[in-house]
This record gives sequence, C-alpha cells and structure tokens, in this order.
Amino acid sequence: MNFLKMGIYNTLHLKNVVCLNCQHTQNWIAQFHYGDCWQFEYQLFDELRWNGNDTGAPGASIVLVEGITEKGCQQCSSEFYVRIFIDDNKIVSASLAVKNIRFPEEAEDDYWVIN
Repeated sequence: MNFLKMGIYNTLHLKNVVCLNCQHTQNWIAQFHYGDCWQFEYQLFDELRWNGNDTGAPGASIVLVEGITEKGCQQCSSEFYVRIFIDDNKIVSASLAVKNIRFPEEAEDDYWVIN
C-alpha cells in the first residue's frame, strides 16, 4: 500500500475496532493531518484544537479526513487507512478502510470540506 506522507500530525485513539482482514478486535491509533497539527492525541467526540500549525478549515461544518494506522493488526499485521468524520469541529466517527479515498480535484491534500 502507498500510505500518505504525514509529516507532523495528530493521533486518534480508537477502542475495540475489528481488523478488516482477520476480524481480531483491538485498539488502534490513527495518524491524521487536520487541525493544529502538533502531535495532539484525540478520542472520538473530542473537539479539535486550532491556532497553531493549522491544516484545514476551522469553520467547516462537515469534513472527511483520511488518516493511517500507526501499527498493523496485532494478529495479522494488516495496516489500514482511516476515514475520520468531523462535524462542527468535533471528531464524530472513524472507520478503518482498505483503500484510500479518491478525493475530488478541489479537495485539499488528505481532507475534504464537504459542507
């Protein structure tokens, strides 16, 4: 897989998520590049920080961000992309994905402001 080049990033901690390859349940850490990117750690429903090393649109209502898992599955070593949904500056959902997102041409880097 050709994964994203992250540079400085933030992380999202996901609890009890099933591996798409072997069905093993584990905790995952996803790297993503949106908000004030300074290795901040987030969980679902956390509000993003801004006013630093910003990437993205702080006032956007709905945003789709692509991330990557930091480590592979503990059982089968599979690595995944992570789709992160941000609604009014809060991380509301995330899911593992096998394929990267094909953003429209007007999308910025590894995120897309939907609304």
